[in-house]
Amino acid sequence: MLLSAELIGLICLLALLVLLFSGTGIGISLISVSVLGVFLTIGNFNTAVKLLGTTSYNAIRSYSFGVIPLFVLMGLFASESKSGRELYDAANLLLRRIRGGVAMATVVSNAVFAAITGASIASAAVFSKIAYPEMTRLGYGRKLSVGTIAGSSVLGMLIPPSILMIVYGSVAQISIGKLFFGGIVPGLILTLLYCIVIFFIGKYHPDQIGSKDIYENEEDVEPAYKVLLRPSVFIVLVIIIFGGMWTGYFTPTEAGGVGCFVTLLLMIFKGQFTWPRFWNALMDTGKTSGSILFLLISAQMFSRMLSLSGVINKIGNFVVDLAVAPIVIVLVLCALQIALGCILDSTSIILLTTPIAVPVITELGFDPLWYGVVLIIAVEMGLITPPFGISVFTVHSSLQGMNLKERIGVGEIFQGSVPFLIMMAVLLILVIFIPPLILWLPGTMV
Repeated sequence: MLLSAELIGLICLLALLVLLFSGTGIGISLISVSVLGVFLTIGNFNTAVKLLGTTSYNAIRSYSFGVIPLFVLMGLFASESKSGRELYDAANLLLRRIRGGVAMATVVSNAVFAAITGASIASAAVFSKIAYPEMTRLGYGRKLSVGTIAGSSVLGMLIPPSILMIVYGSVAQISIGKLFFGGIVPGLILTLLYCIVIFFIGKYHPDQIGSKDIYENEEDVEPAYKVLLRPSVFIVLVIIIFGGMWTGYFTPTEAGGVGCFVTLLLMIFKGQFTWPRFWNALMDTGKTSGSILFLLISAQMFSRMLSLSGVINKIGNFVVDLAVAPIVIVLVLCALQIALGCILDSTSIILLTTPIAVPVITELGFDPLWYGVVLIIAVEMGLITPPFGISVFTVHSSLQGMNLKERIGVGEIFQGSVPFLIMMAVLLILVIFIPPLILWLPGTMV
């Protein structure tokens, strides 16, 4: 080794920061830094490049990586089938008599929709167009309306299937199926917390809650069974996918295949299928999956560089030798993830920190599966935290395209998201200090 592990780590970290802040993509940055790190460690540039080629081949050749394009395509088919609208109508009907029920319906329908889409951005875009006009029509305050949409969109990455869980599981080499089930209970708790905060907003700030009934006349109310039956196929699909994985009947990859087939049939049955839409869904799936797989290759190369240079062992030994309780280390890591969420996107944070954090967490005696869900909650807080807040900007962009009478600023959406950000912090504390909230359900899998 030509240089010490500490010096190699410092050089690579500085190089990575320079590349990221210069606007270089996260994948290119990680690969460049990794090749540099291997070169500094062994002193041979050709070997470093050959290791990159080997990593590219080995990193994503596993059959299990088929889960990525399948779940992405399933989410796109679900969006095209207009299932979000049907879920929202059904939730509205069930909650129409509760004060704040329309906002709660946005949260609940987002939670169910998240069980297929796997992406927060998709949820934010879909429900901006569905829920905002309805809430403003019924007299809801603008901040609560946009805050509810942006806040509840994070359920897309917490309630499985989740692209972030797939990325974390791939990098940390954790069962993706168990990660999926680890996110269910926290996702349901967060849904409940969101409904509770809406209830209290309605109690102490009644001006933010619409006073009108969603149906101006009782004659306008469709028979309940019709409204509730429309999204029934979608809900049955969710049950089949997770029931099959839970019982061990099929793997997450096979579940994605089943989901794609059923959501395609759903598109056809609902009259939403056209060849241009089908082709666009395939193209979008290719673009999204290709970018994710490229990022996974770069993350694997980064992880190999850290292991080869000995940086991970140095960091692990340093942290373990600290005279603090292990839970303090977890809290510090979570604070770091939240801070990074203010300047980086969620996938980048997971790719950057997982290769370093997981060995440390494991050395401290924590379950990496538990940490994965904790990490995703902390990272997801960045979706509604300034200045990055990608869910906030997605809501803003979607509303801008609707030609509304009044323009809504990004700052207003951030302000409306604050109560939901606080609830995410509450959930984060709960799962950190009560690990069974995450680990219980995966432990029941066959």
